[in-house]
Amino acid sequence: MKKRLNVGSLQKRGAGSISSQDTGVRRLLIILAAVIVLFSILQPEVFLTKDYIVSMLYLFPEFGILALGMMLCMISGGIDLSVVSTANLSGIVCCSILVRMVPENAAPGLAVAMLLVSILAAVLVGVCGGLLNGVLISKLGIPPILATLGGSDLIMGIALAFTKGSSISGLPPILSNVGTHHIFGVLPVTLVVFVICALIVAWRLEKTTYGYKLFMVGSNAKASRYAGVDNDKIIIQTYVTSGILSAVAGVLMCARFNSARAGVGVSYTMQAILISVLGGTDPNGGFGTVRGVTVAILILQVLSSGFNMFPFLSNFYRDLIWGVVLILVMAYNHVSNLRKLKKEREALQIK
Repeated sequence: MKKRLNVGSLQKRGAGSISSQDTGVRRLLIILAAVIVLFSILQPEVFLTKDYIVSMLYLFPEFGILALGMMLCMISGGIDLSVVSTANLSGIVCCSILVRMVPENAAPGLAVAMLLVSILAAVLVGVCGGLLNGVLISKLGIPPILATLGGSDLIMGIALAFTKGSSISGLPPILSNVGTHHIFGVLPVTLVVFVICALIVAWRLEKTTYGYKLFMVGSNAKASRYAGVDNDKIIIQTYVTSGILSAVAGVLMCARFNSARAGVGVSYTMQAILISVLGGTDPNGGFGTVRGVTVAILILQVLSSGFNMFPFLSNFYRDLIWGVVLILVMAYNHVSNLRKLKKEREALQIK
């Protein structure tokens, strides 16, 4: 007989203690402040200028939204290596509809209507990609890393076949006008989109039974199934959500580049993984917060923008730095978890 789900206990287990969450976020905020101070000292005439800050606020929402999807998949105990491929195919579909359906000198009403249709089509692509990954993992039992890697190659192949390896350009101005617009001349629309996505993800994690069940599935899949959780449903929902977030990021990338092609943002997968781990998400599943991931996004964007001020740091060196940072963060988290477990065992022995 299945036991009824105790939402309160799941919340306590999945989200972790408030003090541990606050400690992790405070540590990240200290790192963020230190990085800002460092680059402000090294390049004071450039780094904290209005234009540079606006540029940073405009750029990070793309990979930030991808990182939110990656975080959800990691909380479930999996990973999504198809986020960039899904984003690119979604962007290609969006741009194709706009190019074919919005003629030159189109009426504003028609342009806006077709923009909404193209965005919905892009989201549908994300849903299909996420559904494919979720079914492969939950129904067929394929390990997430293999399922999403295969899904990524499949989606990339579809994108290449659709575009024949070329880019889609000549877009009507409606997409770039909306995507590059700055509210009050300072606040990028892309940042507003990211904030909305982050708030929705945080609400689903912290205020709904889906979030509680997701934490339990990631912590102990067997126990969650015994408690009455439909693990397959939760996993499929998680990867579909990741696909939708990837589609949104893909539309934002198209708005920035005013074009779409299959090979855009290849480094974003690595950055999404790095952000999730740096933000405190447990790669083994069962723990993660939007707050931690958001601060980690800011840290990575400040570092990336800071590196741009030094021409001798090529993209090859940056990839090396991201890899080293990822390894160090994972090693630090592993050692910290071992120490925490040791203290808990000692406390139990004392009792």
